[in-house]
Parts: sequence; structure tokens; C-alpha cells
Amino acid sequence: MRSIISIVLGLSLLGLLRATPLPEVQVELLETPVDNPEETEGFFEGDIELDGETRNAVNTHYYRSATWPNGIVPYQIDSHYSTEVRNTYLQAMKEIEEDTKVHGKTCVKFVPKTSQHHDYIYILPQTGCHSPVGHHTGRGLVSLGHGCERQGTAMHEFLHVLGFWHEQNRYDRDKYVTIDLSNVVTAQHKDFRIHTTHDMTTFGEPYDFGSIMHYGPYSFAIDKSKPTIIPKHSPGAIMGQRLALSREDVDKIQKLYNCGQDLTHIATPVEPTHLVECDFEHGITSGKCNLQQLHDDQFDWTLKTGPSGVSGSGPLADHTNGAGHYLLADARHHHNKKTRIQTTTLPSGVNCIEFSYFVHGSQVKTFLIRAEAPRIHHTIKQWSGSQTNGWMTQRINMNVPLSWKLVFEADIGSGDRSMMAIDDLKVYHGHCV
Repeated sequence: MRSIISIVLGLSLLGLLRATPLPEVQVELLETPVDNPEETEGFFEGDIELDGETRNAVNTHYYRSATWPNGIVPYQIDSHYSTEVRNTYLQAMKEIEEDTKVHGKTCVKFVPKTSQHHDYIYILPQTGCHSPVGHHTGRGLVSLGHGCERQGTAMHEFLHVLGFWHEQNRYDRDKYVTIDLSNVVTAQHKDFRIHTTHDMTTFGEPYDFGSIMHYGPYSFAIDKSKPTIIPKHSPGAIMGQRLALSREDVDKIQKLYNCGQDLTHIATPVEPTHLVECDFEHGITSGKCNLQQLHDDQFDWTLKTGPSGVSGSGPLADHTNGAGHYLLADARHHHNKKTRIQTTTLPSGVNCIEFSYFVHGSQVKTFLIRAEAPRIHHTIKQWSGSQTNGWMTQRINMNVPLSWKLVFEADIGSGDRSMMAIDDLKVYHGHCV
């Protein structure tokens, strides 16, 4: 009788478990950010609008951009922008104004154009991002097209408007970075030409990898797996940020416009508290990285710097700055095998996942990411076959009702040209910012 009761209870419990709906996982795959949005074909250094006078002056190396009288920049914004995007550009202007104030006094100011203004900038959605450098006569066109709608990208263009060139083109740059012109189209070599002391000044500021005016490591690359701008003495340097003005950016604006100096109130991006943060410079278990190699697979992910080791598959350098480490699923000796690695336990609720991946090669099989927890084995996204020959960035909003772990899985194909890699992994609570 007891056996019968036990069987009945067991079957009832099993029925309840089967009747209980599986926890629902909500996934929002965000649009892939445009890498190097300032690279617009036909523009000097990728995003600088040169009129005839300025172009001739630059060609003779004797152009020094003019400042706006009294630091006032009149502007007009095209009506085709949505209210949200328009407000993004206004916030970009406001942040520049606030950052550069000297003891409460305005240094530079953007004001709506009126009939009294003859010289002004007109912001409109053309192809790509580009702008003139410095004050000019009449209307100057500032394009903030698709991929340029972020506040930091707008701030980059507005600093051109104020009179600033790119950091990687300053006259002393060869002391700090190597430019690999072999990976740049010949017609664009001029975009890496250094300025002279006649057409720019550094104001005595040190070379600034963190400047909002510095391009990223893969700018203008023919082969997107190979960096074009490589740090010489700063392997951990991060370049190409579009989040905020650096201290040196603010100092140079104040010096150019003779405002005095006040660096006490520069806005810094509100960094979320990272649950996971891996650039792989110190392995997979240091700090907030703390990844775990799984044992239900057939080989382990490995740390790598430089080329993957197989021509035509995998990266030639890391994503962060072209000089650091990344995590590689090495296809050599692992044909038709899987490797899996996971994060530590992540909290329930909404979390943002951001990482860069490199999945390229004629024999690539599949690469996927998965949310795993009791009763949850949810494939978030899967890539099949060879993807773009370059680093790509994925951002995802995840809403998981239970504590869970994020798993990266590479399924190697039938040959060595099946390399896959990840870099710059971040997970934080809340929606992606």
C-alpha cells in the first residue's frame, strides 16, 4: 500500500512540475553600434569638411583654424531629426559648455541662430558624420547621419567646429603610436598625415589616448582584423572613446578661447557597477572577470595576444586597442569539438550584456551565447558560418526571472580555419546605456 501511495504521490508531483510553465526569458538584441562612424568617404581625416580656402591651406601646411568670436557658436538643427535625437545634440552642446566653464563663467556657448547671425552651423542628417574645423564665413554644414546620433559622436564633431583636429594627427604622434599604412587604402594615407606646428598646437598637453578626438585602433583599416593605430609604450591604452571630454580636451578648449583654467567640474560618464568585466589583460579569473571553463566540453578557451595563428581565420590583434589580449577558441587540433566558458552566477531581473566577437573563417561552424539556470537553457543568439572579417560588438538587454549564468560556446568546424574569439565582455544590472 505504501509503495502504491509513493508512486501516486511521485506521479502527482511530476505532473505538477510538468504543468508549471517554464520561466520566461526576455531578450532584446540591440542594434550593433557603428564602428568608427566618423569615417566618411571623401572627407579629410574621415570627417572634416574642407572648403576651397581651407583645403588649399591644409595642402600647404599653413592653416590654423579660427576661433568663434567670444566663443559663441550659433546653430540651427534640421527639422528632419526626431525630438529624441535633437535633444541628444542639445545635451552634447550643454555638456561642452558646462565642462569648460571657468569658475562659473561660460567659456564657449552654442546659441540658436537668429537673423542677426551671419556665420553659423547647420546640423543635418547627411551621409555619415562630418563638420568644418573652426569658425567660417556663412553657413557651415555639420552632418550627423545614421550611426552618428550618439551624444559622444556629436561632441566629437562639435569640437571640430570649435577648432580642433584629431589627436592622432598631432605633430608628435609618432612618439606614441605606430600607424600601419600598409593596411590603409593609398588614397586615405593623407588622413594619417601629421599636422605641423604651423597649423595646430598641443598647448603643451601630453598625448591623450583618452581624448574624444582620438580615433579607435581599427580606423580606416582595409583588413578589419588588423589595427591601423598601435600604441608604442602604453599597451593598456584605450583609444576612440565617445563618452565624454577628457581633462586634456577641456584644458585645450579653455586655452584656445583664452578662458583661464578650471578643471574641477568635468562631467564623467556614470559607469554602471559591472557584475562581469573582462578585457583579458590579467587572465580570466582576475577582478570582476572570474570566468569558469566548463568541463562538459572537449577543450578550453585560451588567452591570446597578436594573430590567432591561422591565416584567414581569427583576429590579428585584440579588440581593445590592438595590443592586448583576447579569448580564443583555437581550432588547431580541435576539429569538430566544442568549448564552453561561463560567467559566475548573475542576478535575476534585467541585465545588460556587451561583448565583442570575431567569428570568421571558411570552416567556422557555430558560435552561440546561452542563458543557463535550473529549468532554463535559452539560446540568446547563434552565429552560423563565417561572419565579418573583423571585430563586431553585440549589446543585449536580458530579463531572466532566476539567477543564471551566461555561457559562450564555440563549435569548431572540420578544419583550422574555424577560429573564434571574444573580448571586452561586460555585464551590468539594468538596461544597456
